[in-house]
Amino acid sequence: GWTAPKVLHRRAVCTLGRPAPTFSRTSASSSAPAALASAVFALRGRGSRDRREVHVARLAREDTTAIAELDVATRNFADLREQWEAMAGLTDQSVLSQLVAKEQELKEALKALPYGDPSETTTAPRHHCDDGLVRAHGAVTQAVIEAELARSQWEVQQLRGSQDNNNLSSALINSAVLRLRMFDIDGAYEDLQEAAAAQPGWDSRLELLTRYSAQLKGPRHADFMGQELSSSSSALLAEIRQVFLANQYQVETILMGSKASSMSEFIFVESRADALEQGLLENVEEKNPMKENSGPKIPVDLVDLVRIFLLHRVLPLARLCQLFGPECTKLLLRLRAISAIAGNECRLVEPEEACTAVDANSFSCGAFFAMSNVAIWPVEEDLLVATDFEKTFSDSTLEPVMYISEDSLALLAAAPREAVDSLLDLCCGSGVQGIVALRYYASSASFVDLNPRSPRFVRFNLALNCLAHKAEGVFEGNLYDALPPRERPYDAIVANPPFVPNPQGIASGAGAMFGNGGDTGEKVLQGILQGASQHLSPTGRLSFVAMSPNVQELPRRISEWCDVNTTGLVFSGTPTPAERYQPTSSGVETSRYQAALADMGITSLSEVVGVMVMGGTEKKVSIAGEARPELWADHSFLRMVVQKSGDASSASESRPQATESVAPPVPPPKKKTEPKRSMPAPVTPDPAVDPYAAAANAAAAVSAASTAASQGEPQKQAREGNLPGFQPGFFPGYCQGPAPAWEPTAKELEKLMATSGR
Repeated sequence: GWTAPKVLHRRAVCTLGRPAPTFSRTSASSSAPAALASAVFALRGRGSRDRREVHVARLAREDTTAIAELDVATRNFADLREQWEAMAGLTDQSVLSQLVAKEQELKEALKALPYGDPSETTTAPRHHCDDGLVRAHGAVTQAVIEAELARSQWEVQQLRGSQDNNNLSSALINSAVLRLRMFDIDGAYEDLQEAAAAQPGWDSRLELLTRYSAQLKGPRHADFMGQELSSSSSALLAEIRQVFLANQYQVETILMGSKASSMSEFIFVESRADALEQGLLENVEEKNPMKENSGPKIPVDLVDLVRIFLLHRVLPLARLCQLFGPECTKLLLRLRAISAIAGNECRLVEPEEACTAVDANSFSCGAFFAMSNVAIWPVEEDLLVATDFEKTFSDSTLEPVMYISEDSLALLAAAPREAVDSLLDLCCGSGVQGIVALRYYASSASFVDLNPRSPRFVRFNLALNCLAHKAEGVFEGNLYDALPPRERPYDAIVANPPFVPNPQGIASGAGAMFGNGGDTGEKVLQGILQGASQHLSPTGRLSFVAMSPNVQELPRRISEWCDVNTTGLVFSGTPTPAERYQPTSSGVETSRYQAALADMGITSLSEVVGVMVMGGTEKKVSIAGEARPELWADHSFLRMVVQKSGDASSASESRPQATESVAPPVPPPKKKTEPKRSMPAPVTPDPAVDPYAAAANAAAAVSAASTAASQGEPQKQAREGNLPGFQPGFFPGYCQGPAPAWEPTAKELEKLMATSGR
């Protein structure tokens, strides 16, 4: 139910030049009319209290009236649905005419309802909402779709007894579309299978919808990725990984071959798959004497790997046997990581039936096709991470594991990589943070997520990357409560918590577990910081990524949340006005959501990355330097500055004896001599006094360098989206190269390392 474009987001300015106000959570019972009135009178500053109370009362009365009107509409369409259901087997034309006329009359009346026509909302609500008006509006949407489905089912029943297969197929497709609007995937799949059997290929919608419903249904099976991974299964997954790597399944090669600007183009693939696939085919490594190809070439097998595991295309099952071998293909089938499908109707084939076909003849595989139920993303140099596809939606029975998004990659780049014995990955999702840590700097790792689907992906990804032996445990539960007793604390914690503000559950776009951060978006982050001191060693680091409301107040909030002395730096991106942050799917949601943010005093939201150390002699959390545009996308800055700030923090707390100063590697000089640029004044006169000053100065240096470099150049369009990840520009291919004027930055980093005694 996303409105186009799927890119809106985030930011609001502090009004009248005042600093961002401190915000507090509102209770579920607080009304949005009161919220709106509060925001209006807060802006005026001197409104009379009596006048404000009158205004709030008036808005409350208006809401009560609107909810009453919406409730009447819901009951009317519920009555209409019951009348269509009562028509089963009846064909009285006069009654039919009356029902059709009544439906048209009721739909016309919807156009006059407050906050727009509920029937124009694409999908029925899936998640609980405490806002009465939003809930009432969603109830009308649900009732309208149910009434339309009842009429459609009556049509199907009448046509089943006739010989009119064309119209029967069309009616079944209409019914399936309505079921999809209510997220009834099983019902839609059954209707489409019957439509394909009745008249295959007659309706142009059939081919698209049969594949689409199968792709939605496949990953929702109860046994999905649930099979225990034995040593032989892990060995087969290692073989599968080698096939990916042998065919250069890496970010750089995929972007070059597909002509994509970033890996984000592979998230919402339905609208982009054709162009991306065409780019791959044009760059395939295939000799053609009739055509001169001077561009870069990619392996032929890489094209099909990208097709099925990123573009969500369908391939012959025999082709997967050719790529991976029969045994590896059968393992993927039994894990339901891939599904076999039969015929143009895309009938889902049970794994054992498909495996039998592979055993019988791996060159034909019973003429079955295959689709992937998981997206497989290239990460870092040689890692592969499986996630759900973007189209796998959340409901009461399933919470998807989020694809690799911009915030995930930012944390990968920013988290300090000093060697540690043990690491804890909180809100781990696919396990990407902990897996990268195991690959580069952690001897062992534990993984925790509240989503029961997450451990299945984590175990699969650990085995796929041959790292399962280094995992201390994979746990399902709420943050630290999920952990068993442990003899010693962890040396490092990495956390990518849900951070989308969702006051009163208003925003349907924030309903998924991986996005919903509570009223202000900081509910989970607060829990992580509050409990960190009990699970983190005194010199250990906690690294997190979040979207922070009113970011200038974040250091104070962190200090309040932490029950021990905490030192650390928060690196922030340019604030986005809160009114541009809209993870909503209807006009009423947008209106109430914005009013709720205003009521909480949220004026802006900013990308942030933080590195904290628990313990020490004082509480000192601060913002590092100026706000940095495109913070999450600037991986060079995150690696060169943020990573090193964590090393300095840890070292300054433990105060080791200085031995030798080691500066980080400096990028090779550019051929073109860069003009000298003025650098901002240091945060403190002497960085030796404050180890954080060097990192803050380095941040300011890089910021000034990039600002100077961008003068005279066209500004890149701001990225916006409904959710973290619902926007272009997530992946490394999108990141700009190192900013000019790196020499001052390198000197600041050298000073930082010297100060820390490293």
